[in-house]
This record gives sequence, C-alpha cells and structure tokens, in this order.
Amino acid sequence: MYTLGHAVLLTVVFVALALAGQALVNRIVKQEVLELHHSAGEAMMGVVGTLFSVLLGFMVASAMDRYNDARMHDEQEASNVASIFRVARGLSDIDRPRIRQLCREYVNDVIDNEWPKMEAQVKINHGWETYQELWESTVAVVPENDRQSNLQQGLIASMQSLGEHRRARILLARTSMQPALWWVVGFGAFITMALSYIFASQFPRVQGFMTTLVATALSLNIWLLSAYSHPYSGELKIRPTMFLLLKDSILTVPDTRSRYLHDDPKPVDLKAADSKSPSH
Repeated sequence: MYTLGHAVLLTVVFVALALAGQALVNRIVKQEVLELHHSAGEAMMGVVGTLFSVLLGFMVASAMDRYNDARMHDEQEASNVASIFRVARGLSDIDRPRIRQLCREYVNDVIDNEWPKMEAQVKINHGWETYQELWESTVAVVPENDRQSNLQQGLIASMQSLGEHRRARILLARTSMQPALWWVVGFGAFITMALSYIFASQFPRVQGFMTTLVATALSLNIWLLSAYSHPYSGELKIRPTMFLLLKDSILTVPDTRSRYLHDDPKPVDLKAADSKSPSH
C-alpha cells in the first residue's frame, strides 16, 4: 500500500465507507435526536480527534525519520566505498587492482542484485560474498613502507564504517510497522469518522462534502505512513543514486599507479661515498 494507485484506491474506499456510514446513520437516527447530542458529541470528538491526530502525526513523523535514516545509511555506505577505492591507489601493484576491482563488483552487486531484492522485501545473500572478499583483501595487504601502513589503517576504518551502514541498510529494508499498530490506526480512523456522524446538517450535500474531506485527509495520512514505512518500495522508494554516481564517475578511473608516487630513494652508503670522494 505504498504506490499512487494504492493511495487512490485507499482514498476511494475510505470516502465510500464514510459516505455509506453517514447515509446509514441519517436514515436510522432522526436529525432531532442527533441535534440533542451535539454537545456531548463535540466534547468526545475533541478528545478522540486530538488523541488520534497526535498519534497519527507521531507515527508519520517516526516513519519519516526512519526513511531519512535509510537514505543517510545508503549515502554513507557509498561514500566509504569511494574512500576505499581512492585510498587503494597508493598500494602496491598487487593489492591496488585487486581491491579496486572488488569495489566495482560490490557496487554492481548492490545496484543489480540487492536493490531489487530490497524493493521486493526478500532476504539478501549475494552481496555478502563480495563484501567478505573486500574485507579479506584489505586485511591481507602487506605494507611496503610507512605510507602504505597508514593507508591500510585508513582502509580498515572505512571498511568498518561500510559494514555498519550496510547492516543498517539491510535491516531497514526488512523491517516494517507491526500489524498491531495498523489495527490501532484502523480503529482510530473508524472511531473518528463515526463521531463525525453526530453533527447532522439540514443540507445532506454539504455534510457529505465535509465527510469526504475528512475521509480523504485520513486516508492520505495513512498512505503516507505506509509509504514511509517501506523506504525501498513504492512511490517514495529510495533509489541507488549515490551508488550509480559512484559507478559512473569514480569507479571508471584506471587502476594505474598515481603519477605523484615515486619509488623510495635508496639509502646512501656513506662509506662508499667517502671512499670515492677526492682526497684533500
């Protein structure tokens, strides 16, 4: 229930049920009787309506925070892959192409395999293999000097951060709102609409129009709650924008050695240099 089609269907169903309930109440209960209960109904409507609006507002806000967290984890994960790819350029001719190629394979796995599975809300297995190989290649680096030793420490830190954001992304893709909460939302909407029937009007069309507006507002808020509760599915789904940008702009750089890196100078043999110097 997180596409535009679902939103339209939910709104139509809500409005139809609300208008049917209003017509039924107006047919069964006389308008004079409803007018006698306007004061009590107004008080109850104020209490119930306020409680339900606050509850629904908090639930939508919480779902939006969860949605924004999912987007943040995706961006941070892609940023860590970019850091690993760039830092690896300072490694040896053996480690550099291996780690950078694994970065490319990891990004391809995320885009081509994991993202469609997250949208379908199924278990993810494939990308863990490439992630594990990238870890093994990082810890298997044998530094040839102090500079490469520092680079390896940076790679390990980026891999740790990548793993944290990856696990959070997969967890957010698999979890959703509990069914019990949906029952609470449904009953709250039903009670709110039922209390609105007490305020009968001498003009049925005007009352029907107001009932339609209330039902539409409730249905759209419930749809937003559902859409934000599934961050990788539906109309508001998060797309792998950062990973696509990484694939098209950064991972295309060749694996050649950086032009700013030079071989470390060989140590000078002071005794040999002294023996070759002219005598004074």
